[in-house]
Amino acid sequence: MKSLKQFKGKTVIISGGGNTAIDWANELVPIAKKVYVTYRNESLKGHEAQVTQLLNSSATCFFHTTITKLITSCNHETIEQVVLTNHETGDVLELDVDDVIISHGYERDASLLANSELPIQMVDEYYIATNAKGECSVPGLYAAGDISKYDGKLYLLTGAFQDAANAVNSAKRFIEPNADPYAMVSSHHEAFKERNRELVKQMLK
Repeated sequence: MKSLKQFKGKTVIISGGGNTAIDWANELVPIAKKVYVTYRNESLKGHEAQVTQLLNSSATCFFHTTITKLITSCNHETIEQVVLTNHETGDVLELDVDDVIISHGYERDASLLANSELPIQMVDEYYIATNAKGECSVPGLYAAGDISKYDGKLYLLTGAFQDAANAVNSAKRFIEPNADPYAMVSSHHEAFKERNRELVKQMLK
């Protein structure tokens, strides 16, 4: 989505119950005319604070409920209504909407790893088993981000950045065993010292 402004004054329904769906709903509540959230399970699965924010907002949440039909305009160019079905009670509800957002997660494809001739140790059929340095069962091969799994792993963007820095540093040490064992921030790197001094001078003018 390029801008949230396109939802201003609109009636929006979001299908999904994970973090992304909840974040969308919370962002749209103060912008849209009305926000609906429909989810197939009994409770939302996102972060507690965001879930609480959504449940305490003006948004309406339907649980055990999915979109079973989309009704278009006469020219079939836009969706005008959605049909919701509660799979616990069988109740069916029609809602007038302007926009539909589907947020059902993503498909994970591990075929590249599964078809690899390398003896890569996997976890839960998808993740590469690593340590905190990004090292895996194949010497010289490293993993970072969501694909890696180890004790204490932080599945957040900030954690992925740390994984990447550690993996790159490990790769450097694999190629050059005598290299510095720790990564260095740019502000302390010799190559950036002169440039940093120039920036400081400009800031002090």
